[in-house]
Amino acid sequence: MTIANSADNVHDLIARRRRERDRIPRHPVPASGVPVSSTQERIWFGEMFNPGFGFYHVPATLRLRGPLDADALDRALCEVIRRHEILRSTVEEVDGMPVQRVGDAPASVLRSVDLSDEADLGDEADPDVEAEAARMAADDILAPFDLRHGPLWRALLLRLGPDDHVLVLTFHHIVFDDPSFGIVGREIETLYTAAGGPASLPDLDLQYTDFSVWQRERLRTEDVRSRLVDYWRRTLDGVPRLLDLPSDRPRPPHRRRAGRFHRSRLSGDVVAAVRAVARDEGTTPFTVLLAAYGVLLSRYAGQADIVTAVPAAGRIRPELEALVGCFINIICLRLDLRGEPTFRELLRRVRHASVEGHDHEEMPFEELVRELHPQRPQSHTPLFQAGLGVRDNDGVFLNLPGVRASEFVPDVEVSHFDLMVDFSVDGDGMAGLWGYNDDLFDPGTVEVLAEQFALLVAKACADPDRPVGDLSLPPAPRLPEPETGDAERADAVLAERVRLTPDSPAVTTHGSSTGTSSGGASSAVTLTYAELDARAETLVPAVRRGAEPPSADSPDPAVWRYARLKADLLDGRTASVAAAPIAGLASRIGLGAADTVLTFAPPASGAFTDAMLLALLHGAHLVTAPPEAARDAGRLRELVADATVVHAPPAAWRLLLQDGLPADRPFTALCDAAATPPGLARELAAAVPTWTLYGERWAAACRVDPLAEPRRGVLLGEPLAGTPIEVVDRAGRPGATGVPGEIHVHGTATGDRGRTLPDGSTELLGRFDRMFTVGGFRVDTDELARSLAGRPGVAEAAVDVRHDRLAAYVVGEGIDTKELTAHLPEYQVPGSVTVLDSLPRTAEGRVAHEELPSPDAPADEGGHVPVQGGTEEAVAGIWRELLGVEEIGASDGFLDLGGHSLTLARLSLRYEVAFGVEVELPDLLRHATVREQAALVDERRAQAGLTGEEAAS
Repeated sequence: MTIANSADNVHDLIARRRRERDRIPRHPVPASGVPVSSTQERIWFGEMFNPGFGFYHVPATLRLRGPLDADALDRALCEVIRRHEILRSTVEEVDGMPVQRVGDAPASVLRSVDLSDEADLGDEADPDVEAEAARMAADDILAPFDLRHGPLWRALLLRLGPDDHVLVLTFHHIVFDDPSFGIVGREIETLYTAAGGPASLPDLDLQYTDFSVWQRERLRTEDVRSRLVDYWRRTLDGVPRLLDLPSDRPRPPHRRRAGRFHRSRLSGDVVAAVRAVARDEGTTPFTVLLAAYGVLLSRYAGQADIVTAVPAAGRIRPELEALVGCFINIICLRLDLRGEPTFRELLRRVRHASVEGHDHEEMPFEELVRELHPQRPQSHTPLFQAGLGVRDNDGVFLNLPGVRASEFVPDVEVSHFDLMVDFSVDGDGMAGLWGYNDDLFDPGTVEVLAEQFALLVAKACADPDRPVGDLSLPPAPRLPEPETGDAERADAVLAERVRLTPDSPAVTTHGSSTGTSSGGASSAVTLTYAELDARAETLVPAVRRGAEPPSADSPDPAVWRYARLKADLLDGRTASVAAAPIAGLASRIGLGAADTVLTFAPPASGAFTDAMLLALLHGAHLVTAPPEAARDAGRLRELVADATVVHAPPAAWRLLLQDGLPADRPFTALCDAAATPPGLARELAAAVPTWTLYGERWAAACRVDPLAEPRRGVLLGEPLAGTPIEVVDRAGRPGATGVPGEIHVHGTATGDRGRTLPDGSTELLGRFDRMFTVGGFRVDTDELARSLAGRPGVAEAAVDVRHDRLAAYVVGEGIDTKELTAHLPEYQVPGSVTVLDSLPRTAEGRVAHEELPSPDAPADEGGHVPVQGGTEEAVAGIWRELLGVEEIGASDGFLDLGGHSLTLARLSLRYEVAFGVEVELPDLLRHATVREQAALVDERRAQAGLTGEEAAS
């Protein structure tokens, strides 16, 4: 709040005296060190958990053109480090707690490297020299820091030419934040200008350690803490646990890559419009950009309730404004887009949330997470996954006399979050830096996001009274539809086949096995083209009257389906439409009259009809097999032996791959795009040509690349001739690139959720009716089922939601849910796994979810699971001491019982003392329960050659 300037105002007097009374006191720094601040604690824990990524390095690189006095710059840097104790500090673990200790001031800090070519005295540096400077700067920025021994900063000066340098300053975030650059820059300018003479910098009244002690004590004050906790608990109550942006790859259980950047720009015209709307609403450009960002995230995630992170300077007291250190905090702003507000209405909501949030920014993010006690995922940050920040400068923080400074951008790309955007001044416009998790997103996806954001900002500011749902984005590009040409009518083609090859085999139907063992004999009936046509012709009148075959003594299913096909052809319903896509598919896979097409599709399904058309329209031989044959290795080998094209379910492909495909009988594999796990399809494609087919009636085909990187969704490939495919948004408009919507085929809704990629191809994401919210996380159960079906020993899988928890059903050997934590985010691990002989299915072949049995209870269902054995007892005893919890079971989780980052660090130390082995923090998070940690301790002890008798009591 801003206090009025009236000196005689009694409220001013009271406020001034309160500030004086509450001033942060000085505290001596004992040799044992001082506890770190809450923000430092979060960074320390993050560095322990994700070492080597450079997530917590704060760099600045400047190109300095002009006569530079390197010695004066070195002296100025030394003095800055002397003045600010935090820059001489190190952080180490003492009794499981991180503490900071202050060291001595250095005599010299600037490391200089001369890259110049003295023979080249031109004004511009050689491009090769610039490239080498960029490489060296990147290496220096990403080099690890030793938190315990320090120093926690580096200063590198690269000489590119006589009056051309690159200055690289890198600090560890535990001692520095972005606003500190402004302080350091001003002090360097003053000290450098003094050129060895007396500098006019006032002494610092406080040091960072004074702040960290004061902050800890203040947050223990009941009225302060309760005010902050009550506000944030109320504000964030019921928020979604995850912003589920449609990623290009599945979310791994923990970070594997460092992240990347994409650079964008908002034009001067757009920024001028942003400022105009901000002035009209009495707010800031940041608020306008944040509101537009919320609209973009809402479109992609399909959520109207979104939490975004915004940085807060954290220097909440005037006396902190001159201090270097790690003050910056993350505050979580809840953006409410419910009810289709206009952009102006949304802007007012965002302004209110921002003002309220900053008024309560004193709550450190780590303390907030500890208080709200959300699930502590390893795969993403708790509470938020995306954020936005705005700087009112261009990144040039240093202005030395006679030297022109500009940004120098090395090839360093590190991003800690799923998506974090930072905007800064860039002439009359703004530069955007989009940091993203490249475990999840491709560069092209983020490039499109940045372009769409600029368009949304422009449209919203041009008409802020328009509902945000009407702020349209350009429709996605579409792949060109294959030419249908002068395709013959299907009935004409079939009649011609009967006339030309009446005695050729048309359909062979295999019934149930008559043997009792695998590979036993089965009844098989073969009909020629003439026989099939004649038998079907007698059924056409009944079919056209709407009759269905009696269940007891129905005719051959292929004959009945052929009769239905002939009836549809006579009625003109599918004559030319059905022939064109099938003809296109046959051309792609090279199918002809000499081929044999084997299908396991249920006779009532559209896939059965398409498989029949694929064979019969081209004079080939169709072989049908009962679905149960797909799970019988002997019968499967027998059926596949004579086929050149095989259309089979995932269970059959898994069985064939396990037993080994026949090397002397190559065939083309056809898979259902929605049902086949992508990993299985790639494995199959490494052995035989493999295509995935999309749609209940085939509408698209994709040749599977065995070397393709795994994707979260399923690529549909090119549409078949005459089957236009389009993704449509909620308003019925053509969908924008990357934004999920409903897939339409021939203009008809499918219920499938998909998106169009930048190259115009379509990606299947799942089904709208299989999206559920479980424990605050949105889960696509079909996507999860595909993932489970790709696990070893699993032939088929389905996932449902029972009693507010995920229930998995598998055919095969089953799944150990504990092992799944190494492959899936925690929120996707099923609460139960039920093993079935087969999945119940509808006549069309879909999983009949309503017929799935009640799930098997997990081991810990029903309450407390007692600890067993000496190691489990010892682990539980250590937990009791650290957590103050008496009743601890084998399946209890450390964080679930109230543990946090500091107690985890102490737990690691206690294990080392008690068991004589080191257990790192990441392992403690990945093995969360008493039983898992006890097993991990036993494993480490065995590796170290320690015996059971040596375990501490």
